[in-house]
Amino acid sequence: MLKEKVSLVNTFIAIVDVAIAIVSFNVALFIEFKQFPVFNKDTLILQLLIVAFWSMLVSGFGLNTIYRSRPYSVVFLTCTGISIIGSCLLAISVFVFNLFYLGLRPLIYFSAISLCLTFLFVLFTYMFFKTVRRRGFNYLNVLVIGDNSAAPFIRHIFARPEWGYRITAVIGDRELKKTFSHSLPFLPQHTDVEQLLRDKTIDEVVFCKKQMNQQEVEEIIQICTEIGVVFRMYSSFFNMLTNKTHLHYFGTQPLLTISNTPTNYLQLLLKSVMGYVISALALIVLLPVFLIIAFLIKFDSKGPVFFAQKRVGLHGRRFKVYKFRTMVVDAEKLKEDLEEKNEMDGPVFKIANDPRITRLGRFLRKTSLDELPQFFNVLKGDMSVVGPRPPIPAEVRQYERWQLRRLSMKPGITCIWQVSGRNNIPFDEWMKMDMEYIDNWSLKLDLIILLKTIRTILRGDGR
Repeated sequence: MLKEKVSLVNTFIAIVDVAIAIVSFNVALFIEFKQFPVFNKDTLILQLLIVAFWSMLVSGFGLNTIYRSRPYSVVFLTCTGISIIGSCLLAISVFVFNLFYLGLRPLIYFSAISLCLTFLFVLFTYMFFKTVRRRGFNYLNVLVIGDNSAAPFIRHIFARPEWGYRITAVIGDRELKKTFSHSLPFLPQHTDVEQLLRDKTIDEVVFCKKQMNQQEVEEIIQICTEIGVVFRMYSSFFNMLTNKTHLHYFGTQPLLTISNTPTNYLQLLLKSVMGYVISALALIVLLPVFLIIAFLIKFDSKGPVFFAQKRVGLHGRRFKVYKFRTMVVDAEKLKEDLEEKNEMDGPVFKIANDPRITRLGRFLRKTSLDELPQFFNVLKGDMSVVGPRPPIPAEVRQYERWQLRRLSMKPGITCIWQVSGRNNIPFDEWMKMDMEYIDNWSLKLDLIILLKTIRTILRGDGR
């Protein structure tokens, strides 16, 4: 019954998306020709083509599917992609049918209007379903089978009730039980999974273990497949297999090769070019902001406007990172007296009410405006706009071996950590987020992080 409801909702959303495109096209024609509605053979042909194009694009991009955990930034990029590609297809159709008298402006209006209306509709739909799930409806029952490595996943489920996942049972080890026994029902590790799926209402099984027994995994997959329950499995190894694996031939002998960093030269080159362009534009547009902040810093406390600190970049290269000064001049000397108040685990030092931070400095940190001078670092080639944050040398000396891999990509002004809670995240999870970024890097991911960074700045989530 649930699948039938989902299919009905998806069909309804697809129909509305196509209808929005038709309405947008007519509104664009009205703006251009001051006549509404514009009915003739030519516009009718184009509207029939819009129905065909948008039906394919909405389905192909999955816009009509309501994902429980899809970020709004991804939804916006999807709507943008459909709008641009659909408008280009429509422009080609105008050329094919020799309808040049319509002009280019109606298509530009159409692209912008359809993007705005479609995104607003999908946004409203997502918000509606999230509200419904928060109230305890439209949820899925999940069985978790795992060890302590499943803890981050469980915390994610707890922190996001709008996803609509309810963990009804856990088959876990002692460490996992010790962490969540007060909030989740635990079952013995020798529990018969097949009988459990027969007796309880389980929609999905999530398997998450550091060391997997192949026979156990195959058996659970077989049970889920035969009963008709969704099986999901997480392993950090999947990231490498998905993005970094290829066959390399030594003569005629194929070797499975795994590279732990992005290797697509053209995409990396485009990332660098985009970084230079974004930084140059940002420095030009934000010049008045720079001048205002500089004046306020000089007015607020004694000392220079900028603060330069030695950091570690790509493969251990040393460089100076630039920031607006947010602390008193002798902040580094005072740090030794505050070490015992450090609130971050690992080699990182941060405290909530740091007495070294100036009045203006607190505002600059909260809004992340203190990071703006790092666009100069991007232009110098030391940093990227998006990438793991550059650590100080003292931190790197305390890294575990696996944590050193975060230096295998050029550091950035923002990354996943900056848009995911920052100081509320344990050090190990922060490092794992950087590994996740490296393993899953793409230009699309960079764009999503940039959009989320803007949201973080507007919210003032910095510290």
